[in-house]
Amino acid sequence: MKNAMPFPTSLSGAVAVDHVTVEQAIDRLERALAQAKAVAIRRDDTAVRFRGGVFRLVSSSNILGPISNGVLEVSPSANGVSVRYRVTFTQLLVIVTLMVGAFLGPFVMTELNIPRAGGLAILAFAWFWLFGGNFVLTRLRFPAFLVRSLARPLT
Repeated sequence: MKNAMPFPTSLSGAVAVDHVTVEQAIDRLERALAQAKAVAIRRDDTAVRFRGGVFRLVSSSNILGPISNGVLEVSPSANGVSVRYRVTFTQLLVIVTLMVGAFLGPFVMTELNIPRAGGLAILAFAWFWLFGGNFVLTRLRFPAFLVRSLARPLT
C-alpha cells in the first residue's frame, strides 16, 4: 500500500548557490527576511528562523504573507552553499477555514437559492482557491526568493 501524501500544512526543499560562503549566505538571508518584514528573525549557528503571516503591515503580494514561520538551514556545498528550508502555513489554514466556514458559509448555504451540494461545492472551491492558491504560489515563489536573496551581495 502506498503512503498517502499528508495534508500540505508545510513545505520543504533546498536551493543551492555557488560562490557564496555560509556566513555570507546567512547575512544575505537575514537581510532579505528583514526587507520582507519577517518577524522574530533569529540566527541559530547556521540556521535562520523567522515568522511571517498575514498579521503584518505588508502588501498582499508579500512573499511571507502565507507563511506562518520557517527555518533556513545553510550548509557548505562543493562550490558554495545549500539552503534547506521548511515553512509552515498553519496561520493561513486557520484564517481561510474560518473565513470560508464562518463568514462565507452561512451566506452561501442560506441566502443562495441552490441545492446543499452546490453550496458545499462553492465553499470547497473557495477554500481550495484561497488556501491552495497561496500554497502553490509560495511553492513556486519561495525558492526563487531564496536564490535571489543569496545572489545579491550586501551593500
